[in-house]
Amino acid sequence: MMITKIIKAGLISATLLTSTGLSAHAESVLKFRFNDGEREEMRAALDEFEAANPDIKVELQTISWKDARDQFLREAAVGQGPDVAHIAFVWTKEMAEAGVVKAIEDLTQYGEFANGFDDFIATDLTQYNGKAYGVPWSADTWAMVYRTDLLEQAGIEELPKTWNELKAASTAVKQTTSNSGFSFPGASQIWFPVNYYLWSNDKGFIVEDGNGGYKLGVTKEDVVDAMNYFKSFIDDGEAPSSIVTIDQPHDPSILQALLDGQQAMAVMPTNTYRQLLSAFEEANPGEPVPFMSGPMMAGTGEPKTHLGGRTLVVNENTANPEDAWKLVQFLTSAQLFEKYYTNQFPAQKSLLSEIEYRPEEKGFSTQLANYTRTWGPYAESKAQLGQMWNVTSRAFSASLSGQKTSEVSAEELIAEISRMIED
Repeated sequence: MMITKIIKAGLISATLLTSTGLSAHAESVLKFRFNDGEREEMRAALDEFEAANPDIKVELQTISWKDARDQFLREAAVGQGPDVAHIAFVWTKEMAEAGVVKAIEDLTQYGEFANGFDDFIATDLTQYNGKAYGVPWSADTWAMVYRTDLLEQAGIEELPKTWNELKAASTAVKQTTSNSGFSFPGASQIWFPVNYYLWSNDKGFIVEDGNGGYKLGVTKEDVVDAMNYFKSFIDDGEAPSSIVTIDQPHDPSILQALLDGQQAMAVMPTNTYRQLLSAFEEANPGEPVPFMSGPMMAGTGEPKTHLGGRTLVVNENTANPEDAWKLVQFLTSAQLFEKYYTNQFPAQKSLLSEIEYRPEEKGFSTQLANYTRTWGPYAESKAQLGQMWNVTSRAFSASLSGQKTSEVSAEELIAEISRMIED
């Protein structure tokens, strides 16, 4: 990613890149917990931070996304855990409510952001009781990815625009090329395509009730329909049955199938797509890239995906809040996204405006600019979004695998979410 025309004054905090402001206290050791795949790159970034701040050492901890939320909540509840944690946008309110993360206004005494906190996007998702408890770190969304040569072999001249067209294209690929049509992560992160399916049909697990509260926004029949739709790709042999165990869209079994030309279509976030493009170019230097991206599928409504991203929070239990805040400021600086965290888009208006998309990424830019929404009622209702994510993923996994019928899985899921809204 290239970010040009960086404003000289302050996108990189002087306290981070010069010796000015280095405190005279003894060396401190911070723990930073990171959930994405760029571990080597992040370690290199932290080495740069340590060089600029020789009295601070940073231990990089890594954890999978599916374990990150519960692990941090358990540890922080008993006074433990990393000093700075990498979390999803929508976990911030829950962690603030649990009292395990520090309010931003208590940390800015150690230094303000050059362009202010309002320069960050989606700050509403960091709010709890009138205070912000996290710093939006990166912004992203999901979109569709296509292997153009397989679509051509299958006689598909236009990218599918609806869920029915996606199924028809998947069937055509399987019948004409014997390769997989459409594949998706069928375990934890099926949460995302399932919600896109519902939102595109003007539904949602939780919606506003019109009286300042929230209510269930789907029927059992809606959920059964979604379960059967995704299950049809497995039942019809257009996606491998092994996807029910796949947690992440960047799982090698999905990316390698796309790289090898054994799968035509997938759904994934921006950073995963960039990994795919880089992997192809590295393995096939000088060859044309056979990938194209496009917006998500439409239903009765628009093809909505979530405005997603990552947030940085400071543990309420940290013994070194000033140094932890220095680290947060470094992690949100422009050079981190230019040099190290290049698969992500910064969650800052001043930096997002400088992004240059390559042609293969236009589907993501269109989706991000025109067809995203926040989790809204999901994050604002009494239901804990992380818990709802977990129970939804389990219910869909049970249906996809055949462990339970879609009717039983849907009925159980409806009961669980209804209980969460009422509690």
